[in-house]
Amino acid sequence: MPRDLLNKANKLMNTTNTTVNNVSRTKRNVDNAKKNLSGNNKKGAGNTASANSANDDAWKCVCKKVNTTKFCQSCGKAKPVCAECGADVIGVKFCGECGKPV
Repeated sequence: MPRDLLNKANKLMNTTNTTVNNVSRTKRNVDNAKKNLSGNNKKGAGNTASANSANDDAWKCVCKKVNTTKFCQSCGKAKPVCAECGADVIGVKFCGECGKPV
């Protein structure tokens, strides 16, 4: 009987060690991923203005595709701009720059 308990205790200890090792490995992977992300942010820190302007330039076409170019990459429609002043007029009835109806 004591031998049986000892075997069960050893199995439990092995299972616990395996679990701890898996958790440690996962934590290292997460830490490495965080380092990679923060490293990418540091590399791109000087480019945040261009990254933000790329996001600012994004627009949603009537076909629901999000674009950053002058023409929709899905249906080919041009990015909506005011005919009077050329300002972006996406989803509005009046131009925010000159006030003319779109």
